[in-house]
Amino acid sequence: MAFWPSIVVATPAHSGVGATLTYRSELSLAPGALVRVPLGSREVLGVVWDCPDAPPEGLTEARTKAVAGVLEGLPALNGCWRQLVKFSAQYYQRSLGEVALAALPPQLRELDSTQLARRLKRRAKAAAGVPPPTAPEALQGHDLSAEQAGALQALAAATAPVLLYGATGSGKTEVYLRATQAVLETAAPENEAPTQVLVMVPEINLTPQLEARFRERFEPAFGIGSVVCLHSGMTPAQRLTSWLAAHTGSARIVLGTRMAVFASLPGLRLIVVDEEHDPSYKSQEGARYSARDLAVYRAKVESEALAAGGALLQAGPHPRTLPEGEGARGGDVGNPRCQVLLGSATPSLESWHAADQGRYLRLEMPGRIGGGALPRLRLVDMNHQPKG
Repeated sequence: MAFWPSIVVATPAHSGVGATLTYRSELSLAPGALVRVPLGSREVLGVVWDCPDAPPEGLTEARTKAVAGVLEGLPALNGCWRQLVKFSAQYYQRSLGEVALAALPPQLRELDSTQLARRLKRRAKAAAGVPPPTAPEALQGHDLSAEQAGALQALAAATAPVLLYGATGSGKTEVYLRATQAVLETAAPENEAPTQVLVMVPEINLTPQLEARFRERFEPAFGIGSVVCLHSGMTPAQRLTSWLAAHTGSARIVLGTRMAVFASLPGLRLIVVDEEHDPSYKSQEGARYSARDLAVYRAKVESEALAAGGALLQAGPHPRTLPEGEGARGGDVGNPRCQVLLGSATPSLESWHAADQGRYLRLEMPGRIGGGALPRLRLVDMNHQPKG
C-alpha cells in the first residue's frame, strides 16, 4: 500500500514552494518524522507534516518522487513544535520549510540514517558511563526574601504570562531557579517525557554565568547532562548533541539565546525569558521573528495540549489553538500547564501595556537582597562644562 506524505523542505518563500511537497512512501510516516527526500538533483532533510493514504486530486504516481529514507531512532517532532513553526511562518511571512529546517541543527540536516544511527549509538554509550545523581539535597538554595517567596507563590497560581519586574539585585535569578526546581520535581504522567524548562537569555556572553548557577544547583540532583546550552556560538557537533538531549528528554533544562525558542522539548512546562526587554530577542537576519513573543505563544500552545490531555501532541498538521487574547492559560490552578515568566528590571513597553490590560500578571520586586542601595547617579549637562 502506498502513502502520500506531505513533507516540508528548506525552500525560501520567493522560490514559489512555500508549503509542503507531496512524496510517495511504502510506509506510513508519523507527522513530525524526519526523512531524506530528493529535491531537484539533491537529497535533503524533510519533516513529515501529514501522511494520507490517498494522493491529492489529480496527482499520479508518475509525477511524484519516493522518500529516500527515514531517520530512525528519533522521536517525531510533536504537534506543539509543528504548530509553533506553522504560526511563525504565517505570522512572519516566511515559507514553512525555511522556518522548520532552520530550527533544526545544521549537522542534523547533513546526516543520513546510517550516520545518525552511528551518532545515536555513540551518544547512548557515553550516557551509560555517566554516574547517577548523588546529592538531591543540593536543591536547597538560599533563604528567600519575602518578595521572592511572594513572587513564587503568585507564579504557581498564575494562569497567564507573568511579568517579573524586579530591580537590579532583587534576586530574580533565584526566582528562576526555584521555579525551575518546582517544575523538575513534578512527576510527568506515565509514558510521557520528563518535565523540562527553557531558560532564554538575550546574548551568548550571558550564558556561562547562568549556566554555572543552574549546573551547580541541578546537576547533583538530576545528573550530568541534565543542563545543556543551545546558541549559535557552539560548534555544529555541540549544537546537535544539545538538541538531541533536549529532543529525547535527557536534558531537563535548556539554556539558550533566541534560537532556543524553537528547540524540541517534549516535556516543556516552563519558559523563562530573562531581560525580556532586550532587542536581541528579535532576529533581523533570515527569518525575522521575536523570540520573546514566540515564547509566549509557545506556552499557550503547550498549555492547551496539556489541558486537552495531550491530544494536540499527536494532532495532524492543523492543531487547534486557543482563542486570541487568552494568554498562556492552561486551565484552573493545579492542572498541568506550561508557564512563561518574563523577567526584567526595565520591562518593555509592550509587556508593561499587556500587564496594564490584564493579559499578563505583573509581579514586582523593588527591594534589593541584603537591603543594598543602588549606586548614586549624578546627571551632568555637558553643555555647561568647560570646553577644551
